[in-house]
Amino acid sequence: MKKVILFTNMSSIKKHWQNALVGSYETVSIENFEELLEYLKKHDEKIALMLDEMSVHNIEEALLKFKKYPHAIIMIFNAVPEVYHASTLLGSGIKGYENSYINKDNLLKMLLSVEDGNNWLFADLTYFIINKYIQNKKRDEPEFISLLTEKEKDIALMIADGLSNKEIAQREKIALSTVKGHIHHIFEKANVTDRISLALKFK
Repeated sequence: MKKVILFTNMSSIKKHWQNALVGSYETVSIENFEELLEYLKKHDEKIALMLDEMSVHNIEEALLKFKKYPHAIIMIFNAVPEVYHASTLLGSGIKGYENSYINKDNLLKMLLSVEDGNNWLFADLTYFIINKYIQNKKRDEPEFISLLTEKEKDIALMIADGLSNKEIAQREKIALSTVKGHIHHIFEKANVTDRISLALKFK
């Protein structure tokens, strides 16, 4: 029987996962993050890891630490999944993102899918990615875009969509001063001096 690590300190989530997987997978329940890393260090066989995001202090830092353990197939779960936040984690090596209380049938399908090398995303996130792709394809990119870093490009698009510095900082999870620094570089590369002029370049 294949083994799955269940990482959560929420008893209701752990019980839900265990009930869904009983008879199909052998489960290993771990609640302490350092114990989880130690387990992955000692067991180098390919193994699925179901990670409750709410049980981790900093998910970005956690994902960086998991890079040392490529044999772990990482799936993130959240009782209240948020689309934009989830989309920012997709480049971090995770294979899935779902609601913590996903029903049994879909959870088993999810595990089979990621074991086969595919990704599994909750429906709202899939729609978000498709719509973002369509919007970006429709938007004529100005010439200066090629001069921007990926982070600067994302921020420039947010400015074009009317987001404030504070909103950008919250979405990107960076300091307000960092946002201002990025905007300064964007303005220089776009040869503009204000947000309206920048936004007009995208029209």
